[in-house]
Amino acid sequence: RIGNLEVSDTSELEAFCAEQKPTMAALCVPREAVEKLSDQLYRFGIRSFWNFSHYDLSVVYPQVTVENVHLGDSLMSLGYRLRNHDE
Repeated sequence: RIGNLEVSDTSELEAFCAEQKPTMAALCVPREAVEKLSDQLYRFGIRSFWNFSHYDLSVVYPQVTVENVHLGDSLMSLGYRLRNHDE
Protein backbone atom coordinates (compact mmCIF):
# COMPACT_ATOMS: atom_id res chain seq x y z
CA ARG A 1 0.00 0.00 0.00
CA ILE A 2 1.02 3.55 -0.68
CA GLY A 3 -1.22 5.69 1.47
CA ASN A 4 -4.75 4.62 0.56
CA LEU A 5 -3.68 3.19 -2.80
CA GLU A 6 -3.36 -0.57 -3.13
CA VAL A 7 -0.42 -1.62 -5.28
CA SER A 8 -0.59 -5.04 -6.94
CA ASP A 9 2.09 -7.20 -8.49
CA THR A 10 2.09 -7.54 -12.29
CA SER A 11 1.37 -11.24 -11.85
CA GLU A 12 -2.19 -10.11 -10.99
CA LEU A 13 -2.53 -7.97 -14.14
CA GLU A 14 -4.40 -10.49 -16.28
CA ALA A 15 -7.03 -11.14 -13.60
CA PHE A 16 -7.39 -7.40 -12.96
CA CYS A 17 -7.94 -6.68 -16.67
CA ALA A 18 -10.44 -9.54 -17.01
CA GLU A 19 -12.44 -8.20 -14.06
CA GLN A 20 -12.17 -4.43 -14.58
CA LYS A 21 -12.00 -4.31 -18.43
CA PRO A 22 -9.78 -1.21 -18.67
CA THR A 23 -9.29 0.27 -22.13
CA MET A 24 -6.29 2.51 -21.40
CA ALA A 25 -3.04 2.17 -19.48
CA ALA A 26 -0.68 4.85 -18.19
CA LEU A 27 2.85 3.42 -18.39
CA CYS A 28 5.30 4.69 -15.78
CA VAL A 29 7.90 1.93 -15.93
CA PRO A 30 11.61 1.68 -16.75
CA ARG A 31 12.39 1.76 -20.46
CA GLU A 32 13.51 -1.89 -20.45
CA ALA A 33 10.03 -2.97 -19.30
CA VAL A 34 7.74 -0.88 -21.50
CA GLU A 35 7.67 -3.01 -24.67
CA LYS A 36 7.03 -6.30 -22.88
CA LEU A 37 4.40 -4.71 -20.65
CA SER A 38 2.58 -3.02 -23.54
CA ASP A 39 2.46 -6.31 -25.49
CA GLN A 40 1.08 -8.04 -22.41
CA LEU A 41 -1.52 -5.33 -21.84
CA TYR A 42 -2.55 -5.51 -25.50
CA ARG A 43 -3.24 -9.22 -25.08
CA PHE A 44 -5.40 -8.30 -22.06
CA GLY A 45 -7.51 -5.85 -24.12
CA ILE A 46 -5.79 -2.49 -23.65
CA ARG A 47 -5.90 -0.38 -26.84
CA SER A 48 -4.65 3.02 -25.61
CA PHE A 49 -1.35 3.82 -23.93
CA TRP A 50 -0.28 7.01 -22.18
CA ASN A 51 3.45 6.41 -22.01
CA PHE A 52 5.61 8.25 -19.47
CA SER A 53 8.61 5.91 -19.75
CA HIS A 54 11.91 7.09 -21.20
CA TYR A 55 11.22 5.10 -24.36
CA ASP A 56 9.06 6.13 -27.29
CA LEU A 57 6.57 3.34 -27.60
CA SER A 58 5.40 2.44 -31.07
CA VAL A 59 3.27 -0.65 -31.33
CA VAL A 60 2.62 -2.66 -34.46
CA TYR A 61 -1.12 -2.97 -33.93
CA PRO A 62 -3.07 -0.50 -36.11
CA GLN A 63 -5.99 -0.16 -33.67
CA VAL A 64 -3.76 0.98 -30.79
CA THR A 65 -3.33 4.63 -29.81
CA VAL A 66 -0.12 5.76 -28.11
CA GLU A 67 0.75 9.11 -26.60
CA ASN A 68 4.42 9.34 -25.63
CA VAL A 69 4.94 12.00 -22.97
CA HIS A 70 8.34 13.66 -22.60
CA LEU A 71 8.28 15.14 -19.12
CA GLY A 72 11.82 16.52 -19.42
CA ASP A 73 10.88 18.55 -22.51
CA SER A 74 7.68 19.73 -20.88
CA LEU A 75 9.49 20.78 -17.71
CA MET A 76 12.09 22.66 -19.75
CA SER A 77 9.33 24.53 -21.63
CA LEU A 78 7.57 25.39 -18.39
CA GLY A 79 10.81 26.66 -16.86
CA TYR A 80 11.49 28.83 -19.92
CA ARG A 81 7.99 30.28 -19.84
CA LEU A 82 8.22 30.99 -16.10
CA ARG A 83 11.60 32.71 -16.48
CA ASN A 84 10.31 34.89 -19.29
CA HIS A 85 6.88 35.60 -17.82
CA ASP A 86 7.95 38.82 -16.04
CA GLU A 87 9.88 40.27 -18.98
